[in-house]
Amino acid sequence: MNDHARGVAALPCFSPQAAGELSMLWLPVAPACNMYCTGCSRRSDSLSDLAIPGVSLSPDDAIEKAADAIRRDALPSGVVIWGPGESLVNAPTFVVLKKLAWLYPNLAVTVGTNGLLLPDRLDELVRSGARNIILSVNAASVVTAGRLYQSAIYHGRKYIGEDAARLILQQQWNGLENGVDAGLSVTVCIAEISNVNGHEIAEIKQRAEAIGATRIVAYRLPTET
Repeated sequence: MNDHARGVAALPCFSPQAAGELSMLWLPVAPACNMYCTGCSRRSDSLSDLAIPGVSLSPDDAIEKAADAIRRDALPSGVVIWGPGESLVNAPTFVVLKKLAWLYPNLAVTVGTNGLLLPDRLDELVRSGARNIILSVNAASVVTAGRLYQSAIYHGRKYIGEDAARLILQQQWNGLENGVDAGLSVTVCIAEISNVNGHEIAEIKQRAEAIGATRIVAYRLPTET
């Protein structure tokens, strides 16, 4: 993995480390992103292509990777469609989701998301065959979210600073509630950076449990300097 890929892998909104901890086969088919996180290695904070050599897969390659793992009986917990950008702003996410649901109706397929578009695209996810989602939630307060996220693009409009932080939190928590109400199994994934959001981890867990998250997974990232 090159330096660019390592930088992306360490972002709080996405981590193959988390996919590994969940014992899932990682299918990164979503190169574009709609949020700009502090520490992100992208050069632009616009809705941009994050096509990293050796990381992003084409839909056909993703399907073949899943098929190969199925042939080898090497899918302990199914597959996760996630990254290296945001799943819900990339059409290949839904292409792969629909094809896997058609080819392997009993396969546990999960879609990972930063949550910004989750309330908007939840119905489409369900229609495409999603039964499980991983939702990245890394803050409980606008202040902390403001330290993690610099900007967001939502419905063609760019939000920055506190406005972006407030929007992201609203969409993430609404998306969690909507997903639970829709009958999806929702795993909340928390990236802990001890001197940034460590003081809010317990609150995130408590709130997610109260809403009805099926599972909560937290993993540590390096302390911000």
